[in-house]
Amino acid sequence: MTNGHEARRRTAAPTDSPARNHLMRLLTLALVALPTSVHAANEMHAYGVANFGTGYSCSGAKTHSVHNGTPDDFAEVFSEMKSDGKWDDVRVHKNTSVRGINFTDAGKVSGGLDDQDLSGADDADVMFIHTHGKHSESQVASWLSMGNAYYDCKVRTDSNMRWNSDLEIAVVKACQSGDYKVWQDGGYMAQFSTAASQLTMWNAFHGNSACGFWTGSHVSDYAWDSQLDGVGENWLDEFYTEWIGSDNDDCPVSIVMGSDSSARDHQFENGGWRDRKATGTKTGSSYYYIGDCDPEKGVRLPD
Repeated sequence: MTNGHEARRRTAAPTDSPARNHLMRLLTLALVALPTSVHAANEMHAYGVANFGTGYSCSGAKTHSVHNGTPDDFAEVFSEMKSDGKWDDVRVHKNTSVRGINFTDAGKVSGGLDDQDLSGADDADVMFIHTHGKHSESQVASWLSMGNAYYDCKVRTDSNMRWNSDLEIAVVKACQSGDYKVWQDGGYMAQFSTAASQLTMWNAFHGNSACGFWTGSHVSDYAWDSQLDGVGENWLDEFYTEWIGSDNDDCPVSIVMGSDSSARDHQFENGGWRDRKATGTKTGSSYYYIGDCDPEKGVRLPD
């Protein structure tokens, strides 16, 4: 049975209240169904890139010092869980220690690049990254800026990312990392993973996202609140902002891959770091968003 893409609208809600609404529209995207495997380890990698244009750093992006703090804010809850015997491994990488080889798959890129080593994003079950990003509708892709000029400065969803090992939940605090148009054309699925992939969730942003001094507290609150449930829903609740004016909202989105809409909803609403829900073969995806959100560098989302 072929399942497809569907955009699932959520209404804006206060940060202390879950945002819930109904199915909006259905699009189709077929993938070959392959068997899934079960991975039970508890590993988290957090990455932050704040320094650009000096030393071994990559060039061409602005420096935001807050990017240095948010990986620690995200990792705090995992370190606490590890101390309590409820998590196994926590790793934090910053600036030039964040390399393109940590995010590129050897099966997709020649030269022995590998995202499954001990610093690799596909070695973890949960991954967080705070950096800069862009997208291209014509190329059907988003890309992220890395920190080390000798090991690739950009990684792309179309050409070198492929999530086919351990990663289950990706949390991406980067502009344009979950573009609606790119998702519609399959950029976060067919090019990005396989039907047998462990990856169930890509939490990201449609359009640009703000990086003020308050960002760390939002990242911390989101991480603490999502230990057992709401891992997708909390993302929308915590990071949605409707700014005064137009074309400048913060539009968090959650893309969930799985066999059917009910399984995807279950992960979005009830999954957590310590209670990651199985969603079956990755034959379809749901795109969760706040209706009518209107960001810079992205179309206004449907109402």
